[in-house]
Amino acid sequence: MIAIPVKSEEENSNLLEEFGKAEYFALINNNKIEILKNEQKDTQEIANWLKDKNVNILISSALKENTFYTLKNNGIKVYCSQENKIKIDEVLLKYADGELPILNKLSFLYQKV
Repeated sequence: MIAIPVKSEEENSNLLEEFGKAEYFALINNNKIEILKNEQKDTQEIANWLKDKNVNILISSALKENTFYTLKNNGIKVYCSQENKIKIDEVLLKYADGELPILNKLSFLYQKV
């Protein structure tokens, strides 16, 4: 299942840049999109909540280093949209076309430079 932090509960909302402040997450499974309200308090709780929802992929435009490692430690792969003014359907097309880079320790550190 794919998770995307989004700005609102609209069906085709824009991505939200700050993962830890996301009030909503779009969860995508078998081409069905469900927008869920995030009531978790910090990034560790959000990562645990996403893991409990069977999320194994997160698409985000930006992450802090600690958040990246928290997600990675929860078995969640992180893909970077490289832009935050993009809607859910657009970023899913880019993901399906293999246009989103997967973040790993090396690429995460490189993006910070």
